[in-house]
Amino acid sequence: MRVPCFLACMMIPALALAEGMPAGEGRPPSEVPSDMPPPPSEAPPVEAPPVGGAADRPPHPETPDPLAEAEPTALTLASTQYHWLPGHWIWTGEHFEWLSGVWIYPVNGYDLVPPRWEWDGAQWVFHNAGWALPGADAVVFAPTAVPGVNDNPDAAPQTSDEWVEPTPATTTVYVSMGAYTPPLIMYPLWHPYYHYWWYRGYPLYARQPLYRHPRYYYSRRYAPPPRPRGRPPGVRPPGGGRPPGVRPPGGGRRQQARPPTMGRPPQARPPTMGRPPQAQPPRAARPPSRPSTRPVQPARPTMRQAPSPSRSSGMPSRGMYRGGRSTPRMGGMPRGGGMPRGGGMSRGGRRG
Repeated sequence: MRVPCFLACMMIPALALAEGMPAGEGRPPSEVPSDMPPPPSEAPPVEAPPVGGAADRPPHPETPDPLAEAEPTALTLASTQYHWLPGHWIWTGEHFEWLSGVWIYPVNGYDLVPPRWEWDGAQWVFHNAGWALPGADAVVFAPTAVPGVNDNPDAAPQTSDEWVEPTPATTTVYVSMGAYTPPLIMYPLWHPYYHYWWYRGYPLYARQPLYRHPRYYYSRRYAPPPRPRGRPPGVRPPGGGRPPGVRPPGGGRRQQARPPTMGRPPQARPPTMGRPPQAQPPRAARPPSRPSTRPVQPARPTMRQAPSPSRSSGMPSRGMYRGGRSTPRMGGMPRGGGMPRGGGMSRGGRRG
C-alpha cells in the first residue's frame, strides 16, 4: 500500500502542472522584492492546447493570443521608408516564444504576411512572418531588422540609401509523437503573465521577472504608472539625490582658502619687480666747499623809471631819445609839468 500512495502523491502536482494550475500558492515573501508590484489576479495557461486535429492528421499546438504592445502611429510610419513588424509568437520546435516588434527593411514587390500553420500532407509546418508575393501566403524572404535601432515604435530609423539583400525564409515543423503533449508557452520576462507564473512558483519560470522593464507597462492596464528610466524604484531623496541635511554654503562647493594671486601660491612679494632685495651702501659725505676768491662786487643802485606825465598837461616826456628808450633822471619832475627852477635847456641841449 505504500507504493501506490507514493505514486499518488507524485502524480497530484504533475496533473496540476499539466492542467495549467500552479503547484503552490506562491513564493515566500523573502524571495519577492519589496518594491515589486503585485502580479495580476489571473493569467492564461502556460501550455498550448491542441487544435486542428482530424481523422487523417494529428492536432498541432494552438498559437497563443498576441500580447499587447505599443505600435507606431500612422504619422510615424509615413515619415520613414522602413516597415514595422509587429510582435508575434514563433514556434521553435519545442515551445512558443514571443518576438517583440522591430523595424525591418522593405522588399520591393512583396507584401508582409503574418505567421501561420500549414499541413503539407505528412506533418504540420509553421511558417514565420515574412515577405510574400502579392496575393500569396508562401513566404519567400525573411524580415531583416534594421541594425542600430531599438524596438522603440516611437523612434523611426533615419532614411538611408543602403540596400540590404533579403534573406531566404525558413520554416519549422511540429513532430507528433502519437499522444499529444502540450508544449510550453514562454512569456517574455517583462510581461505580467510571466510575473504571475513566477509568483505562483511554476517550475519552468524560475528566473526573476523584469518588472522594471519599460515594456512591462505596455501590456495591461492594471499595472502601476511607469517609473522614470535610469532611476531605481523608491522615493527620491530631496535635493536631487543628495542625502537630507543642511546644504553647505557656496552652492555645495568645498570651501578652501583662495591664494592672494591668481594661479600663484601665496608668497612674500619682493620689493622690486623681478630683483631680489639688496643692501645699498650709505652715501659718502661731501667735502666742504672751498671759499670763493672772486672779489665781491658792490651792489648797484636801483634805478627808478620816471613817472609818466599827466594827461592834462599834454607835454611829452623829456629825456626821450631816438632809439625809443627813456633816460631816467636823477631829479624829480615838478607836478605841474614845467621846467625846473634855476635853469633851462639851451639850444645845444646843455644846461645854462
